[in-house]
Amino acid sequence: MLDAWWFWLFVAVMVFWSVGAYRRLVGLRTAVNKQFAVLEELMLRYQALVQEATTAAVTSPSGWQTAVSPELGASHWTRLQVAANLSAMALARMQEHPLDPSSSIALVATSRDLQAAWEALTHPDVYYVSVPAELTQRWAELGISIQPDLQRFNQAIINYNDAIDMFPATWMARLFKFKPGRILE
Repeated sequence: MLDAWWFWLFVAVMVFWSVGAYRRLVGLRTAVNKQFAVLEELMLRYQALVQEATTAAVTSPSGWQTAVSPELGASHWTRLQVAANLSAMALARMQEHPLDPSSSIALVATSRDLQAAWEALTHPDVYYVSVPAELTQRWAELGISIQPDLQRFNQAIINYNDAIDMFPATWMARLFKFKPGRILE
């Protein structure tokens, strides 16, 4: 059997196929990491906006205090800062493990909390807290500008997951412990 030419042809084809499948999976995983690096840079801008808004609130003539009810304004600012800190921690964890589903779930949840905290702070019913209009505008613009990169990241995850699910590449994925990722919703 070892003298048969077809056996060695089969071994050569399998070796080359295995190397090619592995390189494709590694390349797709690298593409996910690159897309996340771009997305991360944009998501860090939210942290900068929160910092600018907090600084603007602290340096305003009334500071955290308001004439109507000091504790109401402080609770909104505290909620925003806590949400920003949790979002930054989730972002750091996602940076280490961009394909880990639990990292994705945590980042999505903390990003939603951050968005909810911002919306609560800038809601018209919260008339006793003032956020500069420029910062509110920049927040809205960032939300729009992040969408294309978020879609590219999600598409990279989908491509990676599809490659792992393809029949022969599934064996390589299992052998080298390539786990599917989760898209950011």
